[in-house]
Amino acid sequence: MPGRLPRQASLSSSGGSPDQRIKLLIEYGSLVEVDKSLAIKLYLRSGREMLRMANMYCDDSHFESAFILYYKFITLFLEKLPKHPDYKSAPQPELSDFKRKVKKVFPIAEQIKLKLKDQYAEEEKIFIKEQQRLEAERAAEEERQRAALEQQEREDEELAKKLQEEEEAEVRSVMDRKYLQLREREEERLREEEERKKNQEFAPSQIPPGLNGAQTGDAAAGAATAGGFAGVATASATIPAAFGAKGTHLVSPTDPVVAGSALPPPPSYSQYLNDLAKERPQVPDRSLKKNLGTQEPSITGQQIPSIDRSKKPSIDHHMSLGQFGGQMDGQLRPVSVPASLMSQFLLAAEVNTRREAETMGILCGKMSQGCFNITTLFIPKQKGGHDSCDMENEEELIFFQDEHNLITLGWIHTHPTQTAFLSSVDLHSHFPWQKMMPEAIAIVCSPKFQETGIFKLTDHGLDVIGACREKGFHPHNKNPPLFEDCKHVQVCETGSVIVEDRRN
Repeated sequence: MPGRLPRQASLSSSGGSPDQRIKLLIEYGSLVEVDKSLAIKLYLRSGREMLRMANMYCDDSHFESAFILYYKFITLFLEKLPKHPDYKSAPQPELSDFKRKVKKVFPIAEQIKLKLKDQYAEEEKIFIKEQQRLEAERAAEEERQRAALEQQEREDEELAKKLQEEEEAEVRSVMDRKYLQLREREEERLREEEERKKNQEFAPSQIPPGLNGAQTGDAAAGAATAGGFAGVATASATIPAAFGAKGTHLVSPTDPVVAGSALPPPPSYSQYLNDLAKERPQVPDRSLKKNLGTQEPSITGQQIPSIDRSKKPSIDHHMSLGQFGGQMDGQLRPVSVPASLMSQFLLAAEVNTRREAETMGILCGKMSQGCFNITTLFIPKQKGGHDSCDMENEEELIFFQDEHNLITLGWIHTHPTQTAFLSSVDLHSHFPWQKMMPEAIAIVCSPKFQETGIFKLTDHGLDVIGACREKGFHPHNKNPPLFEDCKHVQVCETGSVIVEDRRN
């Protein structure tokens, strides 16, 4: 019994109105293409599987996916398929059966649309409330950052002012010391000049006449002694007066020591301070901080998602759900393959393998929790040869799938004498399977070389094979590659496979 599908990703985060979102679903459901080169019976079979998948989604309350598939079913059989060149030659009972099914699908799709509108209305309220919460959080974050920026600016200004004051005080102290040293040297020079002048007043040429040589010498000595003591006394009396009681007063040009002197005055202390002011550091301009603040990264946080509504979803395939099913364009849903499938198939093909004839089977399964699970190997009546195998009585497969509510997920066949790869015939055989269901796989088993490959056509391979009209074996350019290993397949050791062999 398959489990419930997880809640699918939808466009609820886009904040669109319920009517807008319903319109998007209808637009996506209308994107159905019909390849007129493919047999109409493939589309009839695909239509049945489309309904099975839609019913499965509906049972699991996956209403968006169910609505899209129901709408694609309606579009396919009312609008697109009647333009197929083989439509009029298709079995009329089958076409009549599909017309009846379309009439039944219409009211089902309408009921789902009403449920989706109610769901979207509730999600719109939640979205608006969430948007308001995010806006309030952003405003609060902006205010917090603004306050933090202002606080940082104040702290930076205070720090700059403090550093400036400390630097000015240090420079002032250095300049004070240099100025005091300069004044001391200048005052010393002035004292020496004054002393020299006084000594000149008592030179020998100034001794009064009438004194003898001895007396003159004694008088000169006494005068010099007296003059020396007088000079010392004068200097000692002048220095304290100049520097004050604590020795901090600076000599000025009007002091008695230098009065009347023709010598230039010593440098002015105020001039030193003026020169200092020209080089002092300045407080940074506040506007600079604001300009720097504009370079800070913008506020981070949850962003409101948005969708470009002017761009319609691109066409993938007629059973695609795209972003509404949680997949981006071209993304494939996973396919789970039980490991026992290959061994059971090889056992069923053993008789043909011994006579070097190919054997083929159809891979059927269901969807569970967003993953396709291969549950059944259907081996139809067939005609196999050395390098090909053709299915017969295809109606048995259709009835069997209808009875067990199964969808086709690909096919499997043997290469009794060759390695595991897709030949040109295999490429053409796999094309309609993958065209109808992009997740469809082709498993090739090579018992002789003990190889198993699980392949799909590349996008380039789909284009090339879709445009090729040649039959039988024929060459194709292999560069770029036409097929590749499947990356969406998970081989599981657990799980069993039911083998339905209709060859007997």
